[in-house]
Amino acid sequence: MRVLITGVDGFVGSHAAEFLLRQAGVEVHGTILGESPTRNLDGIVGPSLHLHRLDILDAARTAKLFAQIKPERVLHLAGQAFVPVSLSDPLATFQVNIVGGMNVLEGCRKLTGDGGPGPHVMVVSTGEVYGKVDPNLQPIRETCPISPNNPYAASKASIDLIAQQFAMSFGLTVTVVRPFNHVGPRQSPVFVCSDFGKQFAEIAAGNRPCELRVGNLETRRDFTDVRDVVRAYWMLFDRKESDVVYNICSGQTLQIRDILEAFQTLSGISVKIISEPQRLRPYDVSTVVGSNERLRGATGWFPSIPIRQTLMDVLTYWRNELSRA
Repeated sequence: MRVLITGVDGFVGSHAAEFLLRQAGVEVHGTILGESPTRNLDGIVGPSLHLHRLDILDAARTAKLFAQIKPERVLHLAGQAFVPVSLSDPLATFQVNIVGGMNVLEGCRKLTGDGGPGPHVMVVSTGEVYGKVDPNLQPIRETCPISPNNPYAASKASIDLIAQQFAMSFGLTVTVVRPFNHVGPRQSPVFVCSDFGKQFAEIAAGNRPCELRVGNLETRRDFTDVRDVVRAYWMLFDRKESDVVYNICSGQTLQIRDILEAFQTLSGISVKIISEPQRLRPYDVSTVVGSNERLRGATGWFPSIPIRQTLMDVLTYWRNELSRA
């Protein structure tokens, strides 16, 4: 089976590649944007992983690559994934997440038009598409109306709906996944758990004062280990149910303060907390928790990696990164 992962050298893409390379009979292809893959693929790149340089905004090149590989499954991860970047450059975010996503869908549709069954394409949306949902109406189910409250979420809501339309209008086999917060090794430190892990690793190495710079510690989020997330993606390719859209989430919430305290325990370091106004986000929602009931019913999936193990792995990752610097 040939599987193509767009954005294979990103945070989630690298974990997806690592997971798929362990599956029997799977030939893994991945797209990268630069001349060479990011360090996320260190230790993963090998003869079993076929890399292709591609900018998904290049429609002709995207279609040509899809025709060349003829993937049976496509996991579309490439895109812009950080809310603050979407606020500073909304146009670029809309272009890569919407136009780039449409080029991927169109590449898949053209393969279907060649007379074959065409690939099964999974479009990775986000739990952010639901926007501000009253806590009394949570956990958030897939039937909840989407109401994005930032440009990133709007771009993802757009390709989310477009992907569903490709399924309805062209008969393309599509799955749309809406992951909530996911975390693990190799995640950018612009995201809170990785940020905390990096700061604690730097403190332990003596590279910074025993102070942790934070934003809002009172918000509550639904966290899932990225390795559980990519396992859910793979299981959904084989689902029997006809639903198209699936939340990927733990169904539980943790306060950001709990994450901080866990890092203190795991590192053995007590820190002085310094709140920085620039880290506060006016568009933040106080509490977000999703329902994974549809996912569990379709696949039997459940999260298997405890959050403390995830955070320990993040801390270890940053310790190793500092030792390599």
